[in-house]
Amino acid sequence: MDRLQSMRVFSKVVELGSFARAAQQLEMSNAVVTRYVADLESHLGTRLLNRTTRSLSLTDAGETYLQRCQQILEDVEEAESVVTARSQSLSGTLRLVTPVMFGLHLLPELLSRFQQLYPEVVFDVILSDRNVDIVEEGRDVAVMLSDLGLGSHLVARPLLSAEVILCASPGYVAAHAPIRHAHELSHHRCIAMRLPNAEHEWTLLGPEGEVTVPIRPGLLCSNAELAHQAALADMGVAMLSSYLARPNIEAGRLVHVLPQYQLPRRDVSVVYPSRKFLPTKVRAFIDFLLEEGHVRGKEERSAVSLGTHALRT
Repeated sequence: MDRLQSMRVFSKVVELGSFARAAQQLEMSNAVVTRYVADLESHLGTRLLNRTTRSLSLTDAGETYLQRCQQILEDVEEAESVVTARSQSLSGTLRLVTPVMFGLHLLPELLSRFQQLYPEVVFDVILSDRNVDIVEEGRDVAVMLSDLGLGSHLVARPLLSAEVILCASPGYVAAHAPIRHAHELSHHRCIAMRLPNAEHEWTLLGPEGEVTVPIRPGLLCSNAELAHQAALADMGVAMLSSYLARPNIEAGRLVHVLPQYQLPRRDVSVVYPSRKFLPTKVRAFIDFLLEEGHVRGKEERSAVSLGTHALRT
């Protein structure tokens, strides 16, 4: 008995709810499809399907076996796709969508290094902070914040986890009262992101535990790069990702406010339509991004242990 083929036939019968429809799609006779399922049940020593003249339903054993079959078949297809992909050249257009901050400050270096490896790949990049359905919009890969909701037709893999810190310009700090405690943020102008149903408050974790502070936004914005530029322009205190803020702090353009407090990290994921039959260039780029995220994550953890926080430059 061809075990894999029996699994394919069984899965197709369940998917279509009919031996006849499965036979038609698989280009087999009804008798052959029936024999594959019967041979599989005989081999396993248990019934997988309850059959009536009008319907099919899975037995408990069939439900369990179907889940494992689907995973095995998916793994086999992926292995074959990977091997086949090795004979294909990496070329053509790769369509990306990334958050604005990531796209402006981290992506160019990554694209440059990838093109050094694969010079025939051309990038088509959209910068957007909204939740983009990459299937509907014809994108190959997205980099997006992990807390955005995803459809079941998408796969998300963790890319990096960025520390978030409070920053203000030296000019703002010099012109306003010192900020020594989280509660004092309520008396300062803050630069806040415009989020759906968001309250004007920030939650920080400090020596006294978790503190939630109401804030007075002097600026509400939907783009993190605008928050960054507004902080540099003396407009108030902003939450910024460490990979963006640290070079400005080291250069004296920003000041780390309330360094004894921690804020929720911003987790970023690589998102793509499916792990089945990815084009070679897409799979190569995903693997490249994940390796970069792994390296950068290790470097940030090392920097934290030394009392500094910096991603690779």
